[in-house]
Amino acid sequence: MRKHIRIAVFAFIVSLIFSSCAPKGENSLTENQDHLIMSVLWFQKSAEMRALFIQGFNIASERLLEAKSGEGTGKPLAVVADIDETVLDNSPFEGWQIMTGNSFSDSTWKRWTDMAMATPLPGALEFAMLADSLGVEIFYVSNRTVSDALEATIKNLKSAGFPYADEDHILLKEDTSSKIARRNQILESHEIVLLIGDNLADLAGIFEQREKNFGFDSVDSLSRYFGEKFIILPNPMYGTWEKPAIMPGEGMTLRERLKKSVTALNP
Repeated sequence: MRKHIRIAVFAFIVSLIFSSCAPKGENSLTENQDHLIMSVLWFQKSAEMRALFIQGFNIASERLLEAKSGEGTGKPLAVVADIDETVLDNSPFEGWQIMTGNSFSDSTWKRWTDMAMATPLPGALEFAMLADSLGVEIFYVSNRTVSDALEATIKNLKSAGFPYADEDHILLKEDTSSKIARRNQILESHEIVLLIGDNLADLAGIFEQREKNFGFDSVDSLSRYFGEKFIILPNPMYGTWEKPAIMPGEGMTLRERLKKSVTALNP
């Protein structure tokens, strides 16, 4: 099975490299995507990444068992999980960006998600199966878009073996990237015992604003929830952290802005 997945991923990369219809991303003609190399290598090849994911889902499993044995509100229990770089691995797409020099674009991202070939991340499937065995529903709240990705997302999650891969449990983006309304929708009928994601905004609305101190103060204010109700997973490739971390610069390339940001690092 894994051999077939590798062949399909390779075919995707080759098709995009040589396809004349593959659109170039913004600034792709003047700069490459080499800034992604170390983060993608770490995500794909480091044992530390694997250990962190397993550790995160081990903790999530312990909390789930505790929640199941405790007294709840009477509502059915639920877990809310992000999809990309939380339960499914899309790092081959970032690998393609490096190989071709293309920055992210909606059209090439859609071509990747349409393949429905992203594989489970370490510990994710085992945790999902535990939740299913305990009768705890999983809601997948993702900023993939409903119009472009719902059918392919259901197909991918099902083929990877994840339970609750249906329209009732997959809540994708319609008109806003904020996940607050979608989490509130779940809370109307369920008690959310765990929130899992690679982006802090997957966990609570307070983390959507990072302008002040990069969001550090918000993390500190809710520190008691990490490892209890919040499970955050590592993703050095992309995320909400980029906007406040990378300094702006009118007329500058991304590489120049990154260098400018590095010079502002604490000594």
